[in-house]
Amino acid sequence: MGCPRLMKRTKKQLFPCIKPLPEELLTEVFARVGSSSVIDLFNVKQSCKKFFNAGCDAEVLRRVSLEKFPTVPWMSSSEYYSFLRDCEEKGNPEALFKHGMVEYFSSKNKQESGMKFLKKAACLGHEEAAYILGLILLCTDHRLKAQAFDFLKIVEKESSTSSTNIQKCRKRLEKIIREMWTSRGSLPQPEPLCTSLVCKKNGLKSGWVSIEDEELSNCEDCRWDHEIVLLRNMLHAL
Repeated sequence: MGCPRLMKRTKKQLFPCIKPLPEELLTEVFARVGSSSVIDLFNVKQSCKKFFNAGCDAEVLRRVSLEKFPTVPWMSSSEYYSFLRDCEEKGNPEALFKHGMVEYFSSKNKQESGMKFLKKAACLGHEEAAYILGLILLCTDHRLKAQAFDFLKIVEKESSTSSTNIQKCRKRLEKIIREMWTSRGSLPQPEPLCTSLVCKKNGLKSGWVSIEDEELSNCEDCRWDHEIVLLRNMLHAL
């Protein structure tokens, strides 16, 4: 009988131990909770008014994890959309990324707005946003090649992990695009970036290879020619 009483006493003592924390520290605790699980953040916000206010702090909304949220929540409530917009306004990279994806690929009339959201997310270090924005720029305007490569370098990072990062971005984009109504003609076929006769002669990793080939070419233009082909094939296959 002693154990149940001990458990009850511990539970009662839990919140009093947290409530006296300074606001800055409480915000950091909630930001870490939210970055691990948005469900846990929702649950803890319901405990009391102080926790609710802490859970609505700009820093918490900026860092909360939204990767498991559906990109297009067709059946969700107005509270759901309000929460996403709050996160977006506070600079949450994932919220900006998803908004940009929906606008760019779901409506030709909103592509410019979609690119603005993607750019905001990419500038905050969001890899998938940087990947798709870089490829969009390469497909739509070769004059922006240098700017496109600046975004794609966010994905490449270190050479030892660049292939893994690129593959991860591509697979996540495929999953997200499958959740949306896509604009099939939104990415035109650009002229190849690589015009090297050496690459064409070798034909190896020149950008026109199978979708499973993850070995990167030493030619930067060839690598991104390859990614453009894979992305366009993905869009047309969905």
